[in-house]
Formats: sequence, C-alpha cells, structure tokens
Amino acid sequence: MEPILLIHGYSSEGKDNTVKDIYGSLPDDLRHMFGDEAVVELNLSRWISLNDGISLDDVSFAMERALRANYQHLLGAGFNVIIHSTGALVVRNWIRLYSQKPSPIKNLVHLAGANFGSGLAHIGRGQLARWGRLIFGDTGRGLKILNELEFGSWKSLDMHLEFLSPGNDIYADYKVQEFCMNGSQTLSYLRPIPIRYVKEDSADNTVRTSACNLNFNYIPVTPTDSAFGLTIDELKAIVEKRLNNESIKDIYYQYDLAHLSENRRDVPFAVVYETAHFGGDIGIVAGSDNRESVLPLIEVALRTPYDADAYQQVVEDFDVANSETFNRAKELDSSIFEWNKQSQYEGHAQLIFRLKDQFGNGVENFDITFKTAKFDKKQPRLEKMIEDQHGNRRDDGTITFYLRTQAYDKRYKKWRDLLGKVADVDIEVTGYESASGDIAYLPVNIHLPSHLVQRVIQSFRTTIVDVELVRLPSENVFNIKRAETG
Repeated sequence: MEPILLIHGYSSEGKDNTVKDIYGSLPDDLRHMFGDEAVVELNLSRWISLNDGISLDDVSFAMERALRANYQHLLGAGFNVIIHSTGALVVRNWIRLYSQKPSPIKNLVHLAGANFGSGLAHIGRGQLARWGRLIFGDTGRGLKILNELEFGSWKSLDMHLEFLSPGNDIYADYKVQEFCMNGSQTLSYLRPIPIRYVKEDSADNTVRTSACNLNFNYIPVTPTDSAFGLTIDELKAIVEKRLNNESIKDIYYQYDLAHLSENRRDVPFAVVYETAHFGGDIGIVAGSDNRESVLPLIEVALRTPYDADAYQQVVEDFDVANSETFNRAKELDSSIFEWNKQSQYEGHAQLIFRLKDQFGNGVENFDITFKTAKFDKKQPRLEKMIEDQHGNRRDDGTITFYLRTQAYDKRYKKWRDLLGKVADVDIEVTGYESASGDIAYLPVNIHLPSHLVQRVIQSFRTTIVDVELVRLPSENVFNIKRAETG
C-alpha cells in the first residue's frame, strides 16, 4: 500500500507540542495496520498555522516545495493522506493548485475536516485573547488562516466549488477518493466557557458535522435577461412592495439544482461516537477511548482501491457505522446537572448565502427573510429552526445560518426529522446601496415547496446558495442627450 502522510490542523503545532502530542498513538496504530514503513516522515506536516502573516496559499505552496525537494518518490508512486481539521483546506488547496491529473494522492481521509469553516475562527478578539491560553496554548493566533476558516470565506467556498466545474471533479478527474468523519461531542471542561462554538450540538467543539461533510449542496441563483431590462420605475415598484412586506414573484431570477449532492457521487461520511475535536481521551486524532470507533473507519478507507463499486461499498460501510453511533447515543444517560447528551447528536444543517452583484462584487448591505405564509400548526417552519447566524466580517454579502433539523424523541427513543414535514417557505433577499439613492438592487424571492426544502437542506450537510443580485443605476448615473443644432 502507498505511504501515509499525516497533516495536522490549525494550532496543533502549538508552542512546544511534540509529534506525540499532536497525533497520539495514531502513527503507531497505522504502522501496526500497514507496516513499519507506512507513515511518512511526520516533520513534513509540521506546518505553521499560528503565525499571523501566513496564509492558506503559503502553506499549500510550502507543501508543494517540501514534496518536490524531499519526497519526489511520493509524487511519482502515489501516497495517501490523513488530515485533521484545517489540514483539509491545505490539501484540497494543494490539489487545486499543484496536483496533476490523476493526482498522486490516492485516498484522502478527513478527520474533522474544517471544509466549510469553524466557529472558533471568528469569535471576538477579546474572547479569543481571554480564552486563547486554554484553547490554543500560549501562541499567536494565525489571523490569515483564521480568515480563511471563517464561515462563508469566499476563498474557501470558491476552492470547493472549483471541484464541481467540468474537468475538475476530484473523484473522476483527479481520481482522489475522500472519506469524512467527525465527532459530535465536546469536552466537559469547555462547557462553562461562554462561547457557543465550543459547545454547539452536532459539532465536536470546533467543527460542525455539517461543515466537515463534503456531500454539500450548491445552488446558483441568477437573473433572467428581463431583469436587466427593467425601468427604474418598475424596479422602484418592486422594491416598494418588498419594503411593505408584500410578496414578490421570482420571475426575474432562476435557480439551478444541477449541483445538489443527490446528483453527485456520495462521499463516505460518518459521525463518530463520543468523539471531540481534540483531547487525549476522546479527540478524533489522539484520543485513547475512541480508537475502536475511529481506527476501523480509517483502515477501511485506506484499503479501498480506486474502484467505483469498492468506493460505494465504503459509503455503505460508513452509513452502518453512522447508524451504530446514533443507536449507542440513545443509551447515553443525563442528569439534571448535565447537558442533554442526546441533543448533541441532533442533526443540524449549514445554509450559506453569498450575494454578489452582476459585476462579481459582494453586496455590502442586505437582509434575508425566511417567510412561511401557510402552514399547519403541526408543521415545522424553517425560520424556527435557525439557531445561529454569522455574517462574514471580511467578505461582503455572506451569511451562514445554522439550523437544528432533528429533535430527539425521548418517549420513542428516536431522532425525528423536522424537515420531513416542513412547511413551504419563501426566502426573500434584498440588497441596499446606502451610499447612493441612484443605485437599487432587484430583490429576489426564492419559493421552496416542502419537497424542495428537503432536497436542498439536509441534516449533517452544508448548502451554499450563490445569488447574483441585479444592481441597477438610475437614469441620472449616465444620461445621453442629442446635442442641439444651431
């Protein structure tokens, strides 16, 4: 079997961390499974994430230089990769920028890969400074890396979306097989910390299960030709309706469902029982108490040959492991002095909106409203599922919603899918140009009947909605008049 390269995540190098601190028994476990020569020199993966001046591109380029300088045999004969956390962005970015097709990477295992961000990337600087010693150790913060880890980072979104473009499919063109697993537990000593992202349900104290899962949905929303032909008076009438909370029809926009995850090859994904992002007991990389849950999944992933049927079999194997996790979670006991241990396993979904104008610029001022007009009292409403929302502080026009999409029924000991009977919903998007009265955005209304909500928003998955919001100038911005003749 090809050698295995281990690549750690953000902050793992710490100040004095040893290889043992970072990876625990994992290298020895891998050597036991695959032989003494299985694990590549670990120093290759000691990349620096906590220097404020180092970016994701810098790290991916450094990885390329290290491979070219010292590990040409890996590039020639191929290798496998196990990443943790931010290592997912490092390796996917390396594939995008430097890998040939097919890639020398054969199997890529994501241990809590922060593919669609981490809440810890954007907590306030005051909070980060206050709690940083406990969470990150006595180090810098790695601000450029944190920017690219923030929910809704355009750079990270574009990187993932590039693999959906023709000729860049990570399985069919690069021939890389990916496997994702994530925990849904936090560490008890983090519970008192007043930061929601270290104790969210359906997250491992750093990465949400939906942010790790590469079975994501992508929906581009684009204007029709008629949108650009609107007169200023017609646009004003539409905007006025929106401001008066009146319904508007979505005849000027269209959305494409070709890139839903249902139309792509499934990536194996599993939630690992009682596993957190880090920690010596239940950390997904270095934990000692969860090896029986983590190691079999790693082994089956690394032993999978490049074959469509074999890969699909691992999807099914991971599904079985996922079901076992939730069956075991039903039996967890809680007391009145503890958090609800079943709630931490309730499925959530991430919904990311990115708003650009027709020129590709982010819309600075906007609002998004979820509106359920008609519903039965027993029907769940999408807007009531939202537990958190975060507007990206660096990239205009981007907001991430976090929705609780499952509820545990203690009486019947099962997780109830709230999306199964969700009511129809209208999602209204409005942009504003606060600096000029001569610019207006054409609002969009996305109507989703119940069955379509279930297709585009799913538990343990991320959905990206890219909206091209039409920005129209008034006739005052540029006016042409025929010159008078003498």
